[in-house]
Amino acid sequence: MTSPNPPRPLEREPADSPPARPVAAGAPLAVRTLQKRLAAPGIPAFDLELPDGAAHRLGGAGEPAFRLRLRTPAGVAALASLDETRIGEAYMDGDLDLDGELLAALELRAALSDSHPLRSAWRFLQPLLVGRVRSDKRWVAQHYDYGNELYFAFLDRDYRLYSQALYRSEADTLDQAVRRKLEYIMRVGRLGPGAHVLDVGGGWGSLARYAGARGVNVTMLTISPEQYRYLTAWSGHHGLPGRLRAVYESIFAYAAPEQYDAITLLGVMEHLPDYRALFKKFETLLRPHGRVYMDFAAGREKFAVSSFTYRHVFPGAHTPVVLPDLLAAANRTSFEPIALHNDRHSYYLTLQAWARNLESAHDEVAARVGERIYRLFRLYLWGGAGQFKRDGALESYRVVFQKSWGGPSSAIGLDQPS
Repeated sequence: MTSPNPPRPLEREPADSPPARPVAAGAPLAVRTLQKRLAAPGIPAFDLELPDGAAHRLGGAGEPAFRLRLRTPAGVAALASLDETRIGEAYMDGDLDLDGELLAALELRAALSDSHPLRSAWRFLQPLLVGRVRSDKRWVAQHYDYGNELYFAFLDRDYRLYSQALYRSEADTLDQAVRRKLEYIMRVGRLGPGAHVLDVGGGWGSLARYAGARGVNVTMLTISPEQYRYLTAWSGHHGLPGRLRAVYESIFAYAAPEQYDAITLLGVMEHLPDYRALFKKFETLLRPHGRVYMDFAAGREKFAVSSFTYRHVFPGAHTPVVLPDLLAAANRTSFEPIALHNDRHSYYLTLQAWARNLESAHDEVAARVGERIYRLFRLYLWGGAGQFKRDGALESYRVVFQKSWGGPSSAIGLDQPS
């Protein structure tokens, strides 16, 4: 159930906010029930404001970390359900508002439920019914159909990198961390003038901009119609030394005209859960001794994605990468792991920067895509940041593989990436 009115813009705490009182015996039943269920360890203290203006203090001890404002009966029902998807949708629809840091409010997830088996089952049935390539194209298009400008509102300004940047200090800017990441990829991929790299899921040309300016030839593979149109238009008049080409095709269906010196996947592995099939494809696409660079969000369990994320953010086969399964798949091929780095804190800092950029661009974004989609992306970015920061529910890695098993050790050499 949603409010008949359009979502209200995000509000900061007004000066006339009613004081919150401890939950008393005479409080509404829904409030007393919530107080019991939200008294779990780790839940911060917060204020809950009802549609009639009455405010109650819930959660743990201490000063309130935020205030939830229930605007409508639908908002009350959503929170009372303690269902993660219903509460997220109530926030999107304006039935529930928040004063304070969203990152703090997301600690409530520890007390919420997420049981939607039919939605989860469909992500596995659809590829069987219509095919993997067709399903992937449909699912990826759904995430990017909001238009490029939405993403440009929160990504870095120079390269539009849509994967974790590489921080060395919390004082680094997003732009500094992005440049460091792209330089790292150039170094570990051994990419120099005249080299040819296949960038799977080319995004908005972040690697192509950086590498192309240094004489590297880049083929950008994408299955997003929005990104393909953007890349085609941009690559036609970029003025960079390297040759750049955009191709609209799945990596599994791509018939390469030649083998490549390197393959890169920046934030794409989450969409490619069939690791064995992927490494078999790499065998055909890469020259001997060539390298594969990939970075990704990871988890301990495959397809452990919330129903809200599956329904509204990443439909389909999207899943954090399970690192042991990935390494096992590589172990069946001629690829050897060359480098492995944990980027969990870098990904947290990246998402934090993206979320703050989005909030700074609220008026522009809401005018372009509507308040509801603005709120969706605010939940998505801060939600991801919280999972990386809190306890490792999400992990993040950079991994480099080389096609060298079965050959001499000199093909790997001694100058290993760091």
